Amino acid sequence: MDYENFKSSTITSIREYFGDKVSVTLHPIIKNNNTKLDGLTIEDGSVNITPTLFLNYHYEDYLAGKPLSSVLDDIIASYQSNLPSQNIDLSFFTNYDQVKNRIIFKLVSYSQNKGLLKNLPHFCFLDLAVVFCCFMPDVQNGNATILIHNHHLDFWNITADSLYALAQKNTPTLLPQDLSSMEDVLKSACTDHQFTHSMPQPDPQDACQRASEKPEPPSLYVLSNTQKYYGASVLLYPKVLSCSARLLNSDLYILPSSIHEVLLLPKRCCPNASGLNCIIQEVNTRHVSREEILSDHFYYYDRELDCVTM
Repeated sequence: MDYENFKSSTITSIREYFGDKVSVTLHPIIKNNNTKLDGLTIEDGSVNITPTLFLNYHYEDYLAGKPLSSVLDDIIASYQSNLPSQNIDLSFFTNYDQVKNRIIFKLVSYSQNKGLLKNLPHFCFLDLAVVFCCFMPDVQNGNATILIHNHHLDFWNITADSLYALAQKNTPTLLPQDLSSMEDVLKSACTDHQFTHSMPQPDPQDACQRASEKPEPPSLYVLSNTQKYYGASVLLYPKVLSCSARLLNSDLYILPSSIHEVLLLPKRCCPNASGLNCIIQEVNTRHVSREEILSDHFYYYDRELDCVTM
């Protein structure tokens, strides 16, 4: 079944499941990096906010072999689990005093978002763009943001510079930085049971020998925030790179893993960086969704000059 027939069949099935009591609509949505998605909404009038379900991702599940009936079950379950239990008051967004402490920034690709950026207050950072949003923590099933457009500044009667100053203050407070070795990140992704039973048991003699040796420091670090939510923006936090470079005793290669995190590679661990861009591009192609790609090349932090270059 091609995608057009998948969309038509899905909408028909959803309408049959819920009956006349709901309105089922499909509308195009432009996400980060000019990613065009089809957003499905199911409205029953019980609340003023309804989740948007992206059919593109469910079609990928179908192509991967999941039966259509199971895909439909997933869509219905996702709608029901994400539907708010009551109306959400969004009137606060018209009140600048209620919004100003929630304003944060995030980093996105400049070249991939030129159309969107025409309507957004933004600043350039190398070949990236700093954009702003209102952070909504602890909403149902996670965090959410409301992107800030130019017309919001007119309504609030503030400037883009004021917006940046607020975000520079709020973002590190609402989303504190987090620096972890890649080794620790991988270990935390496994339960103690899985880690213990998946690893071979060490020979006692080898263990004693390794204990007497000085362990090599980790060569790769993950820089993000504690929520792992638009964590690449941590690069904009005051002194975060200078402190990281001092801690690791090295200049740093910055590998843009996604909009949610970057990887720090001490220069001492990689004297020749000629192959880094190829690695980044391959990872972006194979493992990162289009809308979460930040950049296709590395950046360099010089701790003596305290600056980032491309």
